Amino acid sequence: MPPAPSASRRPYRSHKTPACDRCRRFKRRCTGGGPGDPCVLCKLQNVPCQPSDIAKTHTPSRRSSRTVYTLPRRNQVQEQHDTQNPTHRTPIHPNVRNGLGDSESNDHNAIHLGDARADSSIVVSPVLTEDIQALERYFSSGAPTGDPALVADGVEKSLVYMRVPRKREGLAMAKNPGKYQKEVLWQILRPFAKELVRLYFEKFHPAFPILDQKTFLEIYERSDKISSPLFCEFFALSLTLWDHSDVLKQYPKPDPHFIWNLAVESLQQDFLAPGLSTIYSVLFDMTGRPIFSILGNTINNGRAVALARSLGLNRDPTNWRRPESEKVLRIRLWWAILIHDYWSSFAHGVSPNITNRQYDVPVPTLTDLTHDGQSEEGIKASECFIHLCTLSVILGEVLPLVYDLEQRDIWRDIRRRETELDIWEQNVSLPISGPNEKFPYPISGLSSLCLSYLSVRLLLCRIAFRAANKTSTKDMDRATNLRYHLGRLRRSAQDIVEYVCSLDRVHLQEFWLVYTAHHLTFTFIILLRCTIEASDAAVTESCKTSLIQFWAKLQDAAENDGWDLAAMCITRCGESMSKLMSYLNAQGYKHVASNDGVMQGAGSDPEAVDRQGTAGETDISGLEELIPDALPFSNLDLLFENSADTFWSGLDFAPLYEEVDTGQVYL
Repeated sequence: MPPAPSASRRPYRSHKTPACDRCRRFKRRCTGGGPGDPCVLCKLQNVPCQPSDIAKTHTPSRRSSRTVYTLPRRNQVQEQHDTQNPTHRTPIHPNVRNGLGDSESNDHNAIHLGDARADSSIVVSPVLTEDIQALERYFSSGAPTGDPALVADGVEKSLVYMRVPRKREGLAMAKNPGKYQKEVLWQILRPFAKELVRLYFEKFHPAFPILDQKTFLEIYERSDKISSPLFCEFFALSLTLWDHSDVLKQYPKPDPHFIWNLAVESLQQDFLAPGLSTIYSVLFDMTGRPIFSILGNTINNGRAVALARSLGLNRDPTNWRRPESEKVLRIRLWWAILIHDYWSSFAHGVSPNITNRQYDVPVPTLTDLTHDGQSEEGIKASECFIHLCTLSVILGEVLPLVYDLEQRDIWRDIRRRETELDIWEQNVSLPISGPNEKFPYPISGLSSLCLSYLSVRLLLCRIAFRAANKTSTKDMDRATNLRYHLGRLRRSAQDIVEYVCSLDRVHLQEFWLVYTAHHLTFTFIILLRCTIEASDAAVTESCKTSLIQFWAKLQDAAENDGWDLAAMCITRCGESMSKLMSYLNAQGYKHVASNDGVMQGAGSDPEAVDRQGTAGETDISGLEELIPDALPFSNLDLLFENSADTFWSGLDFAPLYEEVDTGQVYL
């Protein structure tokens, strides 16, 4: 006969003594335990055993939850009343005028759990700011202000925040978004969490500092108050550094797809009731590698920009009456958002959401990014982030040359952008022409900064080449301009090839922007075009040699050094590269240049080209895959619905296409 249960132990399926919160959540039998003692399962797993509170006030029944949908008219009337009364919408308080005005703004609460806050704050239209402040002065002094001009004096940069419901009324959603995903992820990564946190703040954080390291670590180590989506995104991003640790290499790496899917699910739930912590989460999500969904990242980027503007992150907080730590974090967040907006626009072919006339946030300084006792490597990495911010500003000026449908004086704008880029290069305190041998240590983020700079210069050369092809009228001028700009384009692409080939394993393990994979693909495509359009055999051979060296370096970096960005480029362009090399090495290959020394334009006579000779018979039916979806000039050059029903026309390959169709190519 089994022994009778102790009086202090919980009876089986007892309603008087409910199961602990963890056993109820996972729907498992809660056995053992007693007043002040953990149950058997919680004790085995060494986790806190907390009694569950199942009062009706905390867990409403299905009937009570459905009644939310039966009261729309009353809520609508109250909402209309609030919108008519400005005092309900904009509480007049110094904190509201100069900062967030809620609990988010103090002590880094942006990364805390936000379930208890029913309200959020958004920026009021600048048109109403002066009116609200005039009313505030009137009600506070009890007398008219007198001269209306005095009301608007000094409020040009002022902000007024309005409290709005944090959640949509009547929409069923999780009380703590991302809690389930956080628990699943924690069960997988808990044994490795300490090492992953160390790797992030050693490798990623100095080069892309969006968190306050000290405060984050205090919250992480002492409590469980970090937002669940931010928690998931943080560890999903840190998982990218798994192979950089000798400790973690000994264990099998968790499936990145599964971990990232958990993080994305938690982020989507968080967007139902967004706050400042949501911006942290989406920044981690867009920084992560590899990119599993370009469309998803593009959408998240737009949502992040809109949310940042609604929270006033695009305004200079320097003179606000807020804690210095909060002002620094707001500056960091805005520049991280701007960097992602501009560089994702460059890589993904979508026009940017931010314009330079709609923000006045200053570029962060070393004082904002560093702390006492920081290493020399960390300080240099922070300098790289500052230079990346200023380079992104120049890129923001270049992107309108790509996406604007009407260009008034494109050559003047190109010259200005080239001058700004030259000045930026002269002012950079770090070497960006190649891997630096002067420093005895690697600088995290420097290699990514150098490649980003070379990619912007390549983009400018590509824009100039396209402008020369459109603006030149006379045949002689057009031929000369095209040869000149095509040569500049080729040299810029070869500069990137030389730089990438000079990198070693140490440089490849630094911090890299995820958009580097698109820069590599961009360079590959440009070299392909220069190879095809070269009018001289020596130039063609030079381009071919650069392509082979570039491809060999990418394969070596992906296979031997574990550089996932090179692997992403190889996955996109691998089959096309093999077909191209087969085509270039085919027997009977010959150069047939047009009279102007470059490939004939869309108005050339295909029959005249056909009489000049034929190339070797080579199957290049898959050459259309040479142009991936992520070209930065796709909006300008790739015309998928045109009279020729082919992509070649959009890239000035119209004379070539008719020959490709029959397996014959003339250059």
